[in-house]
Amino acid sequence: MAIASAVFAGAGVDSREIAEELKALEDPTILKRRAWLDTEWNRFKDSSNDFSLTAGGLWAWRVSDSQDWAVRLKVPVEFHVAGDTVGDSNEQGLGDLKLAAGTAWRLSASHRAAVGLEMRFPTATNNLGANVWRPMLFGTAAWDLTPTITFSPSVEYNQSIKELRGAAPQHFVEMFFPVTFLLPQRWAVTPRYEAKVDFANDDRVTHSAKLTATRRLEDLPIGLALSIKKSFDGGEKRFQINFVTTYYFR
Repeated sequence: MAIASAVFAGAGVDSREIAEELKALEDPTILKRRAWLDTEWNRFKDSSNDFSLTAGGLWAWRVSDSQDWAVRLKVPVEFHVAGDTVGDSNEQGLGDLKLAAGTAWRLSASHRAAVGLEMRFPTATNNLGANVWRPMLFGTAAWDLTPTITFSPSVEYNQSIKELRGAAPQHFVEMFFPVTFLLPQRWAVTPRYEAKVDFANDDRVTHSAKLTATRRLEDLPIGLALSIKKSFDGGEKRFQINFVTTYYFR
């Protein structure tokens, strides 16, 4: 695959690893062994706030010269801070666990593809989860347009198979179109357009955008990423901010 070695002048033999680690957050075709903590803040128009701390881990291994496999686990802890809505109250507890498995192929020096399945479990306490058993099928293609620019669109198909405690059925597809730009000094920036088609809500289509800045530390295999996401379609959410700290296993 095309690697931006020249961007990381002086990085030596680690230049390929650093480039892949910078891209891995937005490119599911790059399966790197890592653990992370994702801090998320959602701000709503009624002055309420949702916070989540998600501990995640991905374990990947190579099965051939052109194929990798991986399993991924996400364990969230959710916090809801009440706003102005009558009857709203503070809540906190475990969120919905997510377990996934997938595989990725290196099709050529600059093209990759990946597919996988994630299962969401209704483990959340109180009203902090969706209360559904929901599998998600996902597929991704990646193309290194240049040594420093990667386009990695993906699609995720979701449909709940069982609802608990009166929860509404979920059936939707989400599409993501990120472009990652590798920058000097171990930086990367990724603008991403997102679209969602909600089949359970009259096929409603919504749009949003996300911007992520990523920094790979020089002396430690640690990546830091800050992102902000904003919807184009109004709704109750004002914005979403994430800060992700990732440790890469070598």
